[in-house]
Amino acid sequence: MKRPPCLFGNLRWLCAVLLSLASFSASATEELRVGALKYGTVNWELDVIKRHGLDRKHGFELALVELGSPQATVIALQGGRVDLVVNDWVWVNKQKNGRREYGYSPYSTAIGGLVVAPHSNIHTLADLRGKRIGVAGGPVDKGWLLFRAYGQKKLGVDLAEISDIKYAAPPLLNHLLLNGELDAVINYWHYNARLVAAGMQSLLSTEQLLEAFGVAGKVPMLGWVFDRRVAEQRPALMNAFFAASAEAKTLLASSDAEWDVIRPLLKADNDAVFTALKAAYRAGIPEPLSRDNAQAIRKIYDLLYPSNSTELVGEVDTATMMSLKNTEPNRNDKNNKFDEGMFWWQFVRRQES
Repeated sequence: MKRPPCLFGNLRWLCAVLLSLASFSASATEELRVGALKYGTVNWELDVIKRHGLDRKHGFELALVELGSPQATVIALQGGRVDLVVNDWVWVNKQKNGRREYGYSPYSTAIGGLVVAPHSNIHTLADLRGKRIGVAGGPVDKGWLLFRAYGQKKLGVDLAEISDIKYAAPPLLNHLLLNGELDAVINYWHYNARLVAAGMQSLLSTEQLLEAFGVAGKVPMLGWVFDRRVAEQRPALMNAFFAASAEAKTLLASSDAEWDVIRPLLKADNDAVFTALKAAYRAGIPEPLSRDNAQAIRKIYDLLYPSNSTELVGEVDTATMMSLKNTEPNRNDKNNKFDEGMFWWQFVRRQES
């Protein structure tokens, strides 16, 4: 490229500076800030994106913002400190009901399940009666609410009423189960993978539970979450990130060598834990967003919030659904309606075009 002549000799230095700035501007890429827990599983994918230069390949610069807690991630997003975090559609829907516009694009289908100690003599759901069950995420966690609804469906009872429930942080629940202080835990997928590798037994996954309610296929229960108004002003940039994310997932799905590189990030104590985490992550890789996904999520919402539902799910009758409606905060909130406007369809359409 031929440089323009500098007409004033004593200003050659200024010409040089301007040309340098112009060159920098032409080569610079826009930054996207992703918030993630310091030792969270999201870092596995982000590491692949950065190490392979998938951000630059797709025309943006990925900046990782390390955060200290799940609550810190949503605060950072709400405060504009980051552009994207991973969260569930329950949170996004609640925000939209409060007139705060956030978008949702699939990240993972994995959320967890029920793991039991081999000496607990728990072989079916009915065996949970009188047992000590640890629950991650608190009393309104979607996984726990689904298990309670499943107990109503299968046994006609509320697990919260027939068992000794302990709410605690995921690492503590694992510790308590391994030490014999709990009989079972309902925990997140990566913590469950560590338990199974340590000799505990998976009794019922959330995916199996959803199948019992007539929700088929892999449902993206976790997603990339972002300010929708900002995203709609720069859809190409957002889609570039989702393309890089999908490419990183493809590498993690197909290449064992990739896992060998990121193994230090997994904090796996041994090969069994490493293998279990790798398999669990791969099982949770979602397909591109589809109308079936949206309908499945709507069905799950109707199950979690029966008092706000306009339709029933599977074989669950009105009495079963309504039996849970007043047991936890916000489950009978008339302002908590399902809003399909959360889904980011632009990336799907771009893929199809």
